[in-house]
Amino acid sequence: MRRVHVVAPDVITGKAVAALLDGQFTLACTPPADVALVVDDVFLPSTMGRVQDTAALGVPIVLLTHQLQAGSLLTLIGHGVGAVLDSASTSRAQLVEAIDAAARGAGIVSPELMGPLLRQVRDLQRTILHPLGYTGVGLSTREVEILRLLAEGRETKEIADALSYSESTVKKDLHELITRFRLRNRTQAVAFAIRAGVL
Repeated sequence: MRRVHVVAPDVITGKAVAALLDGQFTLACTPPADVALVVDDVFLPSTMGRVQDTAALGVPIVLLTHQLQAGSLLTLIGHGVGAVLDSASTSRAQLVEAIDAAARGAGIVSPELMGPLLRQVRDLQRTILHPLGYTGVGLSTREVEILRLLAEGRETKEIADALSYSESTVKKDLHELITRFRLRNRTQAVAFAIRAGVL
């Protein structure tokens, strides 16, 4: 049974949520836990503070709140929130499903927040990533070209010649991306690019 750590603004809310989840999960008063559930009636700056504090646990976070400003979504995701649910419209079954999904590494966002989230990601890509020469997965245009040629089976010298770079530049770029994404070798780098949809 999954262990859930409930973070609430007060004891009464915490006990109410614990009663709601009773029988579905083991409630963890202290870490370790598989998932943290941050609950607040209305999304306030203090809610963001609780999410930031909870992020230190290093477990997926489910946020159950109301009146969340869409502008906070990317920040919440950056703190490890894997599911965002509106407390005014979420059923017990949906909450249980979200906790299980977060524990598996999946994400759930309330339908009313999905549109604003997609707009934020699109704006981020258009205004920041693309002008700097990066794709949505954090690869530069040059890195994608190097990986494309590597996937074709070309050697470092052939890649350098095709792109008019020095061999040392190609090696440096490959080393940096392998290190940045914690990959082990060039084969994993190509596989990463394929999974990310850039090749």
